[in-house]
Amino acid sequence: MKKILHTLIGSILILAVWGCSGKHTPSQDTIARVGNKTLSYEQVMSAVPSGLSDSAKNEFTINYIDNWIVSQLLYDMARKNLPDAQRLDELVENYRRDLFCYEYRRRLSDERLTQELPEDTLQLFYDNHTSEFKLHRPIIRGLLLKVPVNAPQLSSLRQWVARAGKNGVENIEKYAVKNAIGYDYFFDRWVWFDDIKDNIPYDFGDDAQFLLHNKLFEHRHEGVVYLLCIDSYRLAGDTMPYEFARPRILEILLNEHRARFNRELEQSLYDEAVAQGLINVYYKQPSDTTNVVKQTL
Repeated sequence: MKKILHTLIGSILILAVWGCSGKHTPSQDTIARVGNKTLSYEQVMSAVPSGLSDSAKNEFTINYIDNWIVSQLLYDMARKNLPDAQRLDELVENYRRDLFCYEYRRRLSDERLTQELPEDTLQLFYDNHTSEFKLHRPIIRGLLLKVPVNAPQLSSLRQWVARAGKNGVENIEKYAVKNAIGYDYFFDRWVWFDDIKDNIPYDFGDDAQFLLHNKLFEHRHEGVVYLLCIDSYRLAGDTMPYEFARPRILEILLNEHRARFNRELEQSLYDEAVAQGLINVYYKQPSDTTNVVKQTL
């Protein structure tokens, strides 16, 4: 009953607002009230998704007002009846403070790390930590082509795929535009072999044995011909090629930079506050209650 009443009231309010010319006085801006808490027209409108029809916008707004009313009522009831409301207030305040600190750190560090790390820095890290970049499953370079079994020039297509790494790519791409069901060229990048296998309905068996004995692979299934050309591969346990490890290296180094920046930021803020006499710590060590402990980072 209360929900229905809220909806009816919300509908009346919304219809009145939609009928306005768009200029809202302070009294008109209040669209709902629970006790001394008010919901403004601006708050509601900022939550409405763009692109909705008038009817959908009206329905969204009514539901938003209903949910806001129920939320306020529950919140007031919880504050009155929960015995540890003060503890929850402290948790909320701690979370709020941590959120502000996190966002401030993130923005400062992002501004500081706008320039990309030099390539030789990434390469040097890779050279010094190759043992840390081991593959847990195979990767390959090559191409995968899927065409109907009745596609024209299949024999020519096989020849182009066989020399795709040299001068067959142009012919393949022209052919693929007109005839291919699917085409993925990855001679220029490493991809997980598992991702390629997921696109071919075939039992590949042991990965190492398959890759060792199949540079060119063709499979037919339900009217589709799958042509796979494997230019190069690395097996599970092999060292990642630098190009494949590069994104991980970049993330490692950026995280190190962020951590170092955060330490420098904390120390700088602390030293400045000490110099200005803003910090006083009154904790006394149990072994010596006469000395005041000075905290350092």
